[in-house]
Amino acid sequence: MPHTCYGCFREIESNFCPYCGYKNGSSAVKYPLALPEESVLGGQFITGRVLGQGGFGITYVAQDYFSKKIVAIKEFFPETLVTRTRNVTVSSYSEEKKDSFAYGKSCFLEEAKTLAGFVDNDGVVRLYGYFEENNTAYFVMDYLEGGNLLDHLKQHGGKLSWRETLDIVYPIMDALQAVHEKGIIHRDISPDNIFICNDGSVKLIDFGAARYSIGDKSKSLDVVLKHGYAPKEQYARHGRQGAYTDIYALAATMYRCVTGQLPADSLDRVEEDTLVPPISLGCDIPPLAQSALMMALAVNPEDRFASMKGFRNALKLSEKNN
Repeated sequence: MPHTCYGCFREIESNFCPYCGYKNGSSAVKYPLALPEESVLGGQFITGRVLGQGGFGITYVAQDYFSKKIVAIKEFFPETLVTRTRNVTVSSYSEEKKDSFAYGKSCFLEEAKTLAGFVDNDGVVRLYGYFEENNTAYFVMDYLEGGNLLDHLKQHGGKLSWRETLDIVYPIMDALQAVHEKGIIHRDISPDNIFICNDGSVKLIDFGAARYSIGDKSKSLDVVLKHGYAPKEQYARHGRQGAYTDIYALAATMYRCVTGQLPADSLDRVEEDTLVPPISLGCDIPPLAQSALMMALAVNPEDRFASMKGFRNALKLSEKNN
């Protein structure tokens, strides 16, 4: 009797899929708090394997029962605040944590609304809808096939050429320019959140840091900063942030790509800036491009580019003069 593979939703003859290599039920072992495979969400989406679980959410592959389209569904599940009961409902660990969870859920839905505003932007993962269920919230988005930039770096010996780096980041710059023009800051640009699809397209994913930058509302929901990528203003609870915040993080990502090294932590650079320029590390990068990159990596926000467009234009200019 045929089975459904909950990794790729093809019909298979046993619990092991010859197409994608997934073994049904294996997600439950690795992610015991995740929804069971074959759960129904929103009255139409059938959940499959877990794609990943972070501090604030669980992402599943799923199939639209009606259209048969494969999608990804993100569930708000802050693991320090909640657990799951046998009937799949999410519940807070304690009364004290209910307010934090409720606020976080509302911010999660704000992230969904943010993504919904960029459905026509090829550089941002596409969102199809969002809803509340099981005492938590979900949003449905494109299922992307490929891997993130961090995986790409590992597959290419830990670093890329300057040309390869530019080809990846230019679409992300365009996407971020559009995001910034709507007054939104991503706040978590890093190789983890840049996705390279199998068709060669590049997408910006996970706007979660934007929703968790919530000041004093709930310390337990603060974003976990990525050292080396986060500029100094993100370390201050009331640090003023702007487009220059994402510019620093993207430049740090580019530095990591071309040098194979993570930049020194921004706080460590405040007293003594020992960041070594890429050319000094033996990288083949035009001098004008290096100047633009180092300006984007300036410790103080006022010393960086004021807009992503300005940063991009400087890099384009360096190509013309190379």
